[in-house]
Amino acid sequence: MKKGIILAGVAVSVAAEAAIHAYMDIMARESKVKSIASIIGESINKHENQDMLKFNTSKLMWIEEQNIQNISITSQRGDLLKGYLTVNESPSNVFVLFAHGYRSDHNGDPANFMRYYLEKGCNFLSVDHVSHGKSGGKYIGFDYFESKDCLDWIDYLISRFGNDIKIILHGVSMGGATVCKMADKVPEQVKFAVADCPYTSALEEFDAVIKGTGFRHTGTFLKIFNEMNKRFAGYDLKETDVRESVKNAKIPMLFVHGAADTFVPTRMGIELYELCRNKKELMLVEDAPHAESIRYNEIGYHKKLDEFIDKYL
Repeated sequence: MKKGIILAGVAVSVAAEAAIHAYMDIMARESKVKSIASIIGESINKHENQDMLKFNTSKLMWIEEQNIQNISITSQRGDLLKGYLTVNESPSNVFVLFAHGYRSDHNGDPANFMRYYLEKGCNFLSVDHVSHGKSGGKYIGFDYFESKDCLDWIDYLISRFGNDIKIILHGVSMGGATVCKMADKVPEQVKFAVADCPYTSALEEFDAVIKGTGFRHTGTFLKIFNEMNKRFAGYDLKETDVRESVKNAKIPMLFVHGAADTFVPTRMGIELYELCRNKKELMLVEDAPHAESIRYNEIGYHKKLDEFIDKYL
C-alpha cells in the first residue's frame, strides 16, 4: 500500500513538473537551451519557413545600412524595454509604431515593412516586446502586457517629438492582437491601425493550435494552463480577448489575413473585422499562410497601405 502511494506521488510530481516545463516553454522568455517541444516545432516548420526567412533576410540587408537609434523605456512593471527608431532623412511628423509577433523581435516582422514606410516619408519605431529580443521581463503577455507597453511607447514619441505628430500602428500576429487591444485606448495622435493576422484571444488561439494537432478536448488543459499563468505571470489569459477593444475602436482599422492561415485561423481576422464599428477594411490574401501576407502579395499590401495613408493622415 505504501509503495503504491509513493509511486502515485512520484507520478503526480513528474506530471506537475512536466506541466510547469510546458508552461514555461510557451509563456516564458525563450531559453538558449531548447526544449524537446521547441526542437520538434522547429523541425516541422523549417521547410515551411525557408521562403519567408529568405524574404526577411533580403529586407535586413537594406536595414543594416540605415541609421537606427537604440532607445529604451521602463514599463509600468519595471521591465526595461528596447526600441529601435529610424528618423526619416526628410523631416516628417508621421511615425509608425510596429508590434512584432510571438517569438519574433524588431528584426522579424517589422523589418519586412520598414523600407516601405521610410520611402513613404514616415519615421519608423520597432520595439522588442517584453521577454523578447533585448527587452527585459520574464513572461509574455500575448497582448495583455504588450498593449500597455505600446501605449507607453506612444507617450514617449509624443513627449519627444510633440503633440502634433501623427502615428500609425501596425502589428503582425501577436502584434496584430496588440494593436487591436489598443484600438479603444489610443490618443488622438494615432490615425489608424493595421492588424495583420490577429487572434481574437490567446486562449482561443491556444485552443486552435492544440486542436490542429488532433486533440479535441482542450477545456481542462486550458483551465489548468490559465491558472498557472495567473500564478506565474500574474494575469488572466481571458484578459487577452480583443473583441471589445475592436468593437469600440477610436480609429480606422485595416485587417489583413492570409486566406490559408491555419495557425491563427482566418476566421478570427474576419470576426474582428465584422465587429469593428469604425471605418474599416479587410484584405484577405489568397494562399498566404500565417504572417506571410506581405510575401505573397507585397504589391497589393503596399497599395492598400497607400490607400489608408492617403485617406487618414
